[in-house]
Amino acid sequence: MADVNVGNLIDNQKDFSAKLGLNPDEACKDASRGAFLTTREDIILLDERIFTYENPAFGEKYNEQYHAGKSQPTDLFTTTMTTKTTDVAESELLYNGVPYVKIIEAWLDGKDLTNKRHDTLVELANHLRYLVGKNAKKIEEVVMQLPWVQDLAAEGENVSSTVASVIDFKYHEWMPKKMKEALEKVGAMEQKTSTTGEADDIYAQLPLEKWAEELREMAEFYPCMKELFLNVHPHKMPAVLFSSAALFGTLMTRAYYHFWYEPEIVRRLNYCIFIIGDPGAGKNVIEKFYFKIADPMIQSDQGLIDAVNRYKDGRTERTTSTKAQKGDALKKPVVGIRVHPARTATGEFIRHMLAAVENVQGTPMNLHMFSFDSELDNVTKNNKGGDWKDREVLELKAFHNEQDGQMYANQESITGMFNVFWNFIYTGTPYALHRKVNQRNFGTGMSTRLAVIPMPDKGKASRHQKVDPKANETLKTWAYRLDKVEGELPIEPLNDETYDWQSTRLDIAEFNGDKADRTLLKRIPYYGIGVSLPFILMRHWDEWQESKTLTMDETDKHLCRLAMEIQYKCQQFFFGEMAFNYFADQNKEFVVRRRSTRYDECFRKLPDEFKTQQFMDCFGCSQPTAARALDRFKKDGVIESVKYGLYKKLVSELP
Repeated sequence: MADVNVGNLIDNQKDFSAKLGLNPDEACKDASRGAFLTTREDIILLDERIFTYENPAFGEKYNEQYHAGKSQPTDLFTTTMTTKTTDVAESELLYNGVPYVKIIEAWLDGKDLTNKRHDTLVELANHLRYLVGKNAKKIEEVVMQLPWVQDLAAEGENVSSTVASVIDFKYHEWMPKKMKEALEKVGAMEQKTSTTGEADDIYAQLPLEKWAEELREMAEFYPCMKELFLNVHPHKMPAVLFSSAALFGTLMTRAYYHFWYEPEIVRRLNYCIFIIGDPGAGKNVIEKFYFKIADPMIQSDQGLIDAVNRYKDGRTERTTSTKAQKGDALKKPVVGIRVHPARTATGEFIRHMLAAVENVQGTPMNLHMFSFDSELDNVTKNNKGGDWKDREVLELKAFHNEQDGQMYANQESITGMFNVFWNFIYTGTPYALHRKVNQRNFGTGMSTRLAVIPMPDKGKASRHQKVDPKANETLKTWAYRLDKVEGELPIEPLNDETYDWQSTRLDIAEFNGDKADRTLLKRIPYYGIGVSLPFILMRHWDEWQESKTLTMDETDKHLCRLAMEIQYKCQQFFFGEMAFNYFADQNKEFVVRRRSTRYDECFRKLPDEFKTQQFMDCFGCSQPTAARALDRFKKDGVIESVKYGLYKKLVSELP
């Protein structure tokens, strides 16, 4: 309840916020905000007075001020009035070493403010967001230095409310031209740099330079890495590492391993890779490697695609040619085409996946389907309807080769259950990623299955790039070698490494009570193995060919750890806030509220020791009713009998 001794509404709000340990919302301070409150039926009241109380003393002191538009904090209101007579220079706020007052003066550029002060304030506050950030309190502090804004406040303008109203205006990626020109005019434009000395870069939060240095060291040990990193900016190396590992690993589809968690399950090399960068960041390098490394799959599919097209042409010819109709019946070819574009019918995808089975060392084994698309938005768009709907379900189940199935009435569709074997790599912009994974659908688990690796817009196009004539041949040679790999891959050293890495971090998350971090950590070991294993196999190729063993050393474990660190940091970067909000919202949604009934209250009022008559008086019941209740309380362990007619409470609250 508002306390007249504390001050007006905003004063009381600030006082109450301090008691709760929260920052008050400076925009919420007048009675009209009550229009946005929830209804009485939605509130569990502890005390009816919360909804009905009257405070004549409060109204008598502050109603007239509110009607006059003076709703600012009482101490701030007094300060504001005296600020007019104070030299503004005494409390200047600076932007890149230049006073905001000077910047705003250049921004106004001699503008006549007659009858335009409110509209000018709205526009100014809007533009100041690009300097100050979306911080209403800071913007208000800046504009309150201006005499014409002080005059507005004195005349009843609610400056806090005006400033707060623009915070959610549409926010563009670029600074308004008018503000940019003002900064240039006063010499404040060129001074804004990040701590790295480069233009402000959101990816600077990630240890890209450290990862690049480690990958450069790794390239000395592992085949193909030097060829992959040729002409690639150091900060783009993690994206190249993950995408190329997924390509090589998909070629190793006839291989499997046993993981330390549920070791009896046969694990496959599964990858769900998103490479995310701004437009023009050079994501086409991933497409370049796709065509080079995936060549064994692409070439193998071509003959199958030709067979399907011949069948379709034959079907068409039968509708137009009498001679063709007399021929032998056409039989639809059963083909295990593995590479699928975004525009693929679900039925065809499933049919091909069930057909792509080979006998590996005496056991039938499904080969992985594979998809690559240079535009993630194309994938999202084609999932909205048509033949390729429900794509997300298959994407989710692909990571652990989980079971799916279908039973439709139409004769063309496959009926039955099947496991999903499908790897994919997509490149796209941050906006495309947001449309794919956002706060609304975070709980599906897609985010923890994804490896989302940034590709910063770094480096300049080089006129004379380094050319290694043998690089393409090296990549192709290893691609066709790995396409022949089959059988179990011995990975015990990687099992030890991933178990220790994850356990240490889960202990920290447990100590911190951090559910979000625990969630993000759960599937990272799979990428530690999946990203490092193709390169480890190449490094120990001769040993593998001779004895089917892999004698790993500290360098191999280091590569595994590096892959996990990159995945972990990128998970936190792209999805950490979503994970935190998900659990915070979940806790609010499912909070259990204890409802106190009249019966509970009556029991609470009983003394620790009471007589039967006291029970009857407190509960307002008859002697037989009291006897039945007391007998039930004794059986439930709520009370015990001290002597005849006297009882002792064993609990303070009814269970």
